[in-house]
Amino acid sequence: MRHLIVLFIHFITTLARLARPGGIRSVLAESLLVKHQLLILQRSRHRAPNLRLTDRLLAGWCSLFIHPSRLIRSAIVLKPSTLLHLHQILVKRKYRLLFSPNVRRKPGPKGPSQQLIDAIVAIKQRNPTWGCPRIAQQLAWAFGVPVDKDMVRRVLATHYRPKPGTGGPSWLTFLGHLKDSLWSVDLFRCESALLRTHWILVVMDQYTRRIIGFGLHAGAVNGLALCRMFNHALRGHRSMPKYLSSDHDPLYRSARWQANLRILEVSEIKTVPYVPWSHPFVERLIGTLRRECLDRTLYWTTADLENKLRNFKAYFNHHRTHTARAGRPPDSGPPRQVANLRSYRWQSHCRGLYQTPTAA
Repeated sequence: MRHLIVLFIHFITTLARLARPGGIRSVLAESLLVKHQLLILQRSRHRAPNLRLTDRLLAGWCSLFIHPSRLIRSAIVLKPSTLLHLHQILVKRKYRLLFSPNVRRKPGPKGPSQQLIDAIVAIKQRNPTWGCPRIAQQLAWAFGVPVDKDMVRRVLATHYRPKPGTGGPSWLTFLGHLKDSLWSVDLFRCESALLRTHWILVVMDQYTRRIIGFGLHAGAVNGLALCRMFNHALRGHRSMPKYLSSDHDPLYRSARWQANLRILEVSEIKTVPYVPWSHPFVERLIGTLRRECLDRTLYWTTADLENKLRNFKAYFNHHRTHTARAGRPPDSGPPRQVANLRSYRWQSHCRGLYQTPTAA
């Protein structure tokens, strides 16, 4: 009796649907869809239904004529998990359309602008030996925007492809601040293009990391030549330091050198014997001078070497950034104009060895 009642209800429902506009098409489409799904189930009894392209096309065509309230009852092939997953997708889509802005953007940090990416890649291409901290400091100094070395590293890893043979040494971080009015001196030797030996005396201010000057001498160095080199390096400086740091080279124990310091009223401070780390700043400066200038160029005469050292001194003191100076050059000079990432130019240093961005 119960089955007859259910059959009678379905019969009345079918007649009502047939009486509506488009009812015949809806009933026929639903019957065709149910029969087609039964065929699919018989075709794949022992595994999940494997729908073909024709099956999907026929199901989609029939769903156009079925009432939306009846469509969900006809989808007997679909699993409940599939319907739940589809519902979750529709919910996410709804809230994305309601609360997302009109411009579609990926969530999370937006990353650097295209102008900043172009500037990072350009400065690396023009200065292959610079590391990520140096590039970040130089960009922050030139454009006045905070740039992190990790962001520079990610940009270079994605957008920069170095040419063969352009690799360079990594840059270490300068640590510590010493008292003012302390200068350091040290000697090192280099060879000209004609293999003539030249000795260079480097004088630097340990507090500001500024190069005071260079003294040159061709040939062997004695006490008199050392004093001449030191006085030559101090040309143009009216004030003298209170203390002068030097190592245990026998030249610094000569009578001429000691008399020269007494006349200048400068006290000498000696480093720890056989420990180069006790004289770190001037030793690092000599290494920087070799890597960035002397190892990349040739010089012929003493005058040619002096011109190259003068150019490197101007670049080092006024344009090259330093970690110990919080990303500023040793001698910043007067207030400068901050460059714009959309419009800037390149300034050449050391006859084209290095190029830094500056305001246009």
